[in-house]
Amino acid sequence: MINDQYLDKFVSEMKRILKEHESEKGDSWKDQPDDVLVHNLFQEVHEFEIKNDPDYELIDIANSCFLLWVKRKFYG
Repeated sequence: MINDQYLDKFVSEMKRILKEHESEKGDSWKDQPDDVLVHNLFQEVHEFEIKNDPDYELIDIANSCFLLWVKRKFYG
């Protein structure tokens, strides 16, 4: 079973990094086609493989999944 403390910390990191990116990207993801968001997700996976901060990149991957899910669920 997943420890709520770990999940809360993960979500907290997701929110922090989403806010970091918000100033430069805003809500542009809402208007992107799904295939572009999926491409961005794979780009984040690639960055995870090559960057110096894999923990940060894992959060970027999670955020990419989250944005794709929200767009499909709430913005069609």
